Amino acid sequence: MWRRNKQITLALLILFLTLATLTAYLLFVNQASNNYYYYDNKNEKYLAYLPHSGLSNQRIELANALLLAAMLKRTLIVPPAFLGTVVGWMPMEQLLDHLSWLTSPKDFETLCQHPTPGELHSYIHRSKCAEYDKFAAIPWTQLHDFSQLEPYVKLKFLDVVSFEMLQKDLGVTDNDTYVHIDDHLYDWRLYEDKEEARAILQNGSNYIDSFTDRKYYKIFTPLHWQQRPEKLLHLGGIFGSTRMNIVEPKHLELRDRISETLHYRLDTPLGDTVQSIVNHLGGKASFMSVHFRLGDAPFKKYATDNMHAFERNMSIATGIPVPPYPPRNELGEFISAPLPPARPKYPVFVIPQANLSQVPWSNVCQNVPPLIQTPMTDIQNRAVVYVATDHKDMRGENSRLLEWFDYFPCTLTLNDIPSELLAPLDTMHDMVDPSKSLRSFLIPLVDSMVAAHGRRIFTTPRSTFSKYIGELNEAWVLKEQGYTLADFIEQA
Repeated sequence: MWRRNKQITLALLILFLTLATLTAYLLFVNQASNNYYYYDNKNEKYLAYLPHSGLSNQRIELANALLLAAMLKRTLIVPPAFLGTVVGWMPMEQLLDHLSWLTSPKDFETLCQHPTPGELHSYIHRSKCAEYDKFAAIPWTQLHDFSQLEPYVKLKFLDVVSFEMLQKDLGVTDNDTYVHIDDHLYDWRLYEDKEEARAILQNGSNYIDSFTDRKYYKIFTPLHWQQRPEKLLHLGGIFGSTRMNIVEPKHLELRDRISETLHYRLDTPLGDTVQSIVNHLGGKASFMSVHFRLGDAPFKKYATDNMHAFERNMSIATGIPVPPYPPRNELGEFISAPLPPARPKYPVFVIPQANLSQVPWSNVCQNVPPLIQTPMTDIQNRAVVYVATDHKDMRGENSRLLEWFDYFPCTLTLNDIPSELLAPLDTMHDMVDPSKSLRSFLIPLVDSMVAAHGRRIFTTPRSTFSKYIGELNEAWVLKEQGYTLADFIEQA
């Protein structure tokens, strides 16, 4: 009898364990199918790309790469962020050579001494050393917090950009690697809508008009990359704010999450520096801002037009009357650019001192109300304004921007900020050569991040970097008061 009971008990135990195992498996499969971004860790695959150009372009590349890696369920290989003067797009082999030399640890101080007569190798390194002097590297994690992307995409951060080292680190061979060679900067675009992709190919509108000729780009759907079986998929540059054309709601939501993730962190020495300067100016949203780009050729060409637009829009925002809009043509476009107010006949001249609470600054200039709904008609041209710009000396005798100070004399630039407020930057160093301080390389970031803390910011048209600073202002100031950028569309 006891044997029979034992057999029954054993059978029930086996049945229970079988059902428990089956239930666990079904739950696992269900979870994996419900989680679109589920990764198969046993057969992990990777996506790599090559960064180039300025930090703003690199950030756009990173955003594209994050989205694509999540869609392909591949771990993203993330190179460092590069500051200073960074080489632009070039064929992959050349770009790899540049970045590998700059990111591989070596005795730069000895290698980059002045050339020695009679020693050819000392001259060969000269151009690379000149590039190194204007270049720095920093982990992306010091600029952005990636924690909210952990459920969607796996990341592997690199210190050195090297194709051979990457293959060795991942344990992959050439046979298990697919490298896509770009023919030009905008080599391909991805379209999730197959009908849209087909229509573009049929009407031949897949091109970019460059300075030299018309560059046609390839049209890919996600399947083009999804069907690659190789363990490592290595792309070239993936810059372009219109490169990833997606329509699925889950991907649109992820794109927005990526955009939020790539807002600058404020809990770092960089953020501490920004906060100190913002406090020096009077606090968040207590000043108006402009992000004025002039460095590159397209922005130099339109510098005067952009300045007049800034003068007009800042006048409207601070309660200064402006001329009416010009007539429109049959297409609804202005027949001429809207004008700023007449230039003041008796402009005020005031130079900001180290302590802005002291006279004469405090007698002339006034911080604006942080609440956006509060009008500024009683402040007008006495409003404190911060201008972030790549112009070296906006107040200089030969500056083409001097007339701005006639309109808004209470304007400050980073040159007017006490140098001791930049001290936290001295704790940040290059990740390749720790003896190299990042202070000078981080100045453009500090400048733009300070401007993004203004009550309102006016940004340079057609600049992706300026557009990004406007998005920071929306996240850090506008949304806290229930507004978005769409609530402030300038007509000029």
